[in-house]
Amino acid sequence: MAAILCLDFDDTVVLENLTRGLLERFADPGWRAFEQAYKDGRMSVEEYNIAALDLVPIDVGPEEMAAFARETGHPRAGLLELVDWAHWNDWLVTVVSNGFDLTVDPVLDDLGLDRIARHRGRTARTYRWRARYVSPRGIEVHEGFKLSYAAAFRSNGDFVAYCGDGASDVPAARMAKVVFARDTLWERLRDDHPRCYPFETFHDVVTVLQRDAAGWLAEFEQQTGER
Repeated sequence: MAAILCLDFDDTVVLENLTRGLLERFADPGWRAFEQAYKDGRMSVEEYNIAALDLVPIDVGPEEMAAFARETGHPRAGLLELVDWAHWNDWLVTVVSNGFDLTVDPVLDDLGLDRIARHRGRTARTYRWRARYVSPRGIEVHEGFKLSYAAAFRSNGDFVAYCGDGASDVPAARMAKVVFARDTLWERLRDDHPRCYPFETFHDVVTVLQRDAAGWLAEFEQQTGER
């Protein structure tokens, strides 16, 4: 059994939605129609992101987009302290995001978090910008990307705490033993999940982990007979 702290990226690890910011900065205006289709339930978030990235002109290079992410992204307070707590208490931190490697990787690498596992949209520039989402089984998916990782952790018998904010986090967070939530995720799960905690900074998350994590794991091990 592993204890896993699963973090969303946009609006969670960083204060901004860097995926949307990247599209606003670089994509042709037609990406907003895909955003509306997602909001209307006619596209999954993965389909929306794939279609929208295709509208970034090919002459926009990855270095330019990485520089945008570094300049624009602001880590949520307490991030490094949370990662330190996880390290010293044998928790694994992983980022699972519908965002792109173009924004996720530069921010995490610049913070010295290059060894944190990150699962996000994989991009490539050939004759056009393309993105794809690959599940833990190596299968390309067009919906349920975050859920596929939550399900994989659960099937491995891991204890998962999930930290996120948005509608796309809801299905994955429902599978976690513990949820730290903001905004839409908090509104959707606060009355439905037995261990759902609000947070504004990662200091809030550390406080709850320091107080309760050992008890959660002891109970989980007793129930599963693992360690």
